[in-house]
Amino acid sequence: MVIESKYWREDLVQYAKKFKPKIKPKRWSERNLVNFEKDIIVSMFMVRMLAERHKVSSNTTKLGLKIFRSPCIKKVNYRNQYSVDELYDFEKEESVTKDVIFVCNQLIHSGAMFAYRNENRNWDGVIACSDFERQKYVYRIPLSEVIKLLETAANDYPHEIRMTYCDKKEDYIVTTN
Repeated sequence: MVIESKYWREDLVQYAKKFKPKIKPKRWSERNLVNFEKDIIVSMFMVRMLAERHKVSSNTTKLGLKIFRSPCIKKVNYRNQYSVDELYDFEKEESVTKDVIFVCNQLIHSGAMFAYRNENRNWDGVIACSDFERQKYVYRIPLSEVIKLLETAANDYPHEIRMTYCDKKEDYIVTTN
């Protein structure tokens, strides 16, 4: 079944608007925090779904997002995963560029996610990592990069699709532009 991506894109635009800084942001509450985290995860799932169904071009899926990583310094498990200050060395944070699927997966598959605000009380980003990455790094993902991704995906309608059969995979490699 082919999905009509227009409706998904409309929602991505709404999430991007919702995440933009406000002049007078709402005061912090547990409900606001949970809703923000849910919106981040749902929007990233939507982007990944559009990418996996080739409803955005390869230009979007290859988009480089500037995020930051801090190395793991202590074994992470389900009992201590919320103690990020003890598990990761934030003094050694470094900038890295990662593709869309990598960033989406860090948020979709995160065991622990922490939203943070800036000095104006606006949401500024999230700290998270997937189960696959948690023993290596934790990632700080600025909200500006999330907004860039959502706006890019929402406005990217591929106009050409190319399929090349791969004997090794026994399936087609699909590229769009």
